[in-house]
Amino acid sequence: MGGSKIMNKPIRIKLDENENPYGFPKEIFEKVAREMDSDYIARYTKAPTKEVSDALIDYIKETARVNFIDGEWITVSAGADDAIKLLMELRPERVVLFPPTYFYYYYFVKGLKLNYEEFPLIDDLYIPEVELKEGDMVFLPNPNNPTGHLFKDEEILKLLESPATVVIDEAYFEFSWKTSVKFLKDHKNLVIIRTFSKAFAFAGQRFGYIIAHPEMIEKVNSVKGDYNVPSFVMKLAVKALRNRSLFLGKIKEIEMERLRMAEELENLGLKPFPSQTNFLYFKVKNAEEIKDKLSEMGIYVRVLWDGIRVSIGKKEENDAFIEALKEILG
Repeated sequence: MGGSKIMNKPIRIKLDENENPYGFPKEIFEKVAREMDSDYIARYTKAPTKEVSDALIDYIKETARVNFIDGEWITVSAGADDAIKLLMELRPERVVLFPPTYFYYYYFVKGLKLNYEEFPLIDDLYIPEVELKEGDMVFLPNPNNPTGHLFKDEEILKLLESPATVVIDEAYFEFSWKTSVKFLKDHKNLVIIRTFSKAFAFAGQRFGYIIAHPEMIEKVNSVKGDYNVPSFVMKLAVKALRNRSLFLGKIKEIEMERLRMAEELENLGLKPFPSQTNFLYFKVKNAEEIKDKLSEMGIYVRVLWDGIRVSIGKKEENDAFIEALKEILG
């Protein structure tokens, strides 16, 4: 492989963590930095501030087309992973997972020594019949991670008809615009978590939020602490929401690249799952071996459940990945 075109390039392409390849808009960052008062940085700031709460409420109402959400229905976290941990710290009797699913659920379940049970998705796509009881806490990414596909409303409603707490992880909401917020009014057992790490290019700053019935928000607030999100991060989040048109155009570019990448993978004889996210997932033999060869070429992807998950990068990064994969597959 010494004569490989890819190997001759000193590249390092990160397509393993579903980050936004376009970065956070410099003009927003600089504007917030100019407006921040040094005394404000030196003081403890309770999270969420009213400014953050109001901005999130407006965003949720606008995108979900609901009117009932107010400040009692939301709280903030240091990214979606922190939201997951906060919910698990409520010590459910059993955590219910549907693999293939987000691998970090296992990290927190095991770290907190919680009882958990897995029920594999049917054909890696559909939620199986499961008897859920009070004391259960279900975690379901929608769109799913790693497959990238959306679950149907009927599947989610079936879970909500049970007495279990159902956590819908909408980390990739802005790539599907599909949300379960509309079900909150009639289902007190529903919890929705979101993050700014993906669509809003915020991965390094850790900002997320939880939407749930006020009783659940009160429980989460009892374990989260008052100062769990830095004041500067909250200011950035507000500015990002108020200037979201800057991000939406980039989301469209990512989606167009995702479609192109899916076609390229299909041309290689691979079958990527239908994705409503900023990544693609496909099953392949020797996934670990392929990942290692890609790493040697300076291209990083993730192996999950015997498949490869690849983030959508910029066009030139995606082209390099496809060219490398062609070389490896022969």
